Amino acid sequence: MKVHYAAMALLLAFTACNNKGAKTGDAATTTDEEAPLQPARPAGTMEVSIKDRDKDTSSVTFTFSIDSIRYERTYKDLPLVKGFPDTTIYRVFWDEPNSVWIGFIKPNRDTRYYHASQDGRQLKVLWVPSPPRKIYTYMEKTLGLGDVIRQQPRVSRHEKNIQSGLILDKFTVALKPGANKSAANVYMKFGGVERNLQMEVPEGGKPYIQAYADDYVIVGVELGGELEEYYEIKVVNGRIGYKQLQTVIK
Repeated sequence: MKVHYAAMALLLAFTACNNKGAKTGDAATTTDEEAPLQPARPAGTMEVSIKDRDKDTSSVTFTFSIDSIRYERTYKDLPLVKGFPDTTIYRVFWDEPNSVWIGFIKPNRDTRYYHASQDGRQLKVLWVPSPPRKIYTYMEKTLGLGDVIRQQPRVSRHEKNIQSGLILDKFTVALKPGANKSAANVYMKFGGVERNLQMEVPEGGKPYIQAYADDYVIVGVELGGELEEYYEIKVVNGRIGYKQLQTVIK
């Protein structure tokens, strides 16, 4: 009986130790995920070269080097936002000495990320459709990926002469007084087509227009220092159209 009880005690002690270890591991994982990122000291270099900026998709070449190992890879299908210098539309972040992320801004203001890493004597550069949240948050919030677009002037009227398809005309988007103080009228016109949208404006909010291209604008409301985007308006193949991005909540 004594041997039996001793075995049970040993089993319980072993189980308790395992449970304690599991909790510690979970806590460490959570802490590591929530811990702020710090740039690592690079063990090598990453060079980014962009070509064909005037085309719908650009060619981007990554030259990744660590010690005596050098690897080069080119992607030829990357759509990039136009109208800005090359160095303003991408950011590079080393999260580990042999691991580096490169993020780009696309014409629709979305991002595309690539990851370069080392595996033994092999280097690789891959497109990552869904990078870790802490990576893209750091690159967009801390390194300013996308700031070149977000910091565009906020105006109440946008007018540009553009050619879209076979139509050459003035593309106009303007903010006008709404039916009441809590609304604004969004007016748009191109190619003889006119449209009006009624946009609700929360108390304390200020309507704005931001142009990301001659034929592409965002209409939203600045509220409490934050920019809330509500309409995307653009001209494609000679036709003016809009997309509602979210509903205004009073």
